[in-house]
Amino acid sequence: MKKGKDLLLDGIKALGVGILTAAVLGILLFLGGFLFGGFQVSQGLEIAKDGLLLVAALGMFMIAGMLMVKGKNPEKFEEKDSWRKQFRVMGYKSVFGMICVAVLAAAAAVDYLMILMK
Repeated sequence: MKKGKDLLLDGIKALGVGILTAAVLGILLFLGGFLFGGFQVSQGLEIAKDGLLLVAALGMFMIAGMLMVKGKNPEKFEEKDSWRKQFRVMGYKSVFGMICVAVLAAAAAVDYLMILMK
């Protein structure tokens, strides 16, 4: 029961970190697209969506690479004690994956906002 509760709390915390990361990245990309795209909101949203999709895809590609080499060359994770203070059950690959999913969801939300604006 305790492990399930810790897993749920870790998942919520990982998604929270992912949402915060996606929001900051999305705002920065939107501002860059807005400023360099002729002060058009649609251009800012397009750049934000494309950038978020690129970051999510690269992150998922990195996770796939980490999973493929897991058995061949085990990595040494020195900060395990400090990691366990933040996430009791989930490993860093799972947390990174959830962050990528949150960034992908933010890109989908920006795309939906663009569809509503048309």
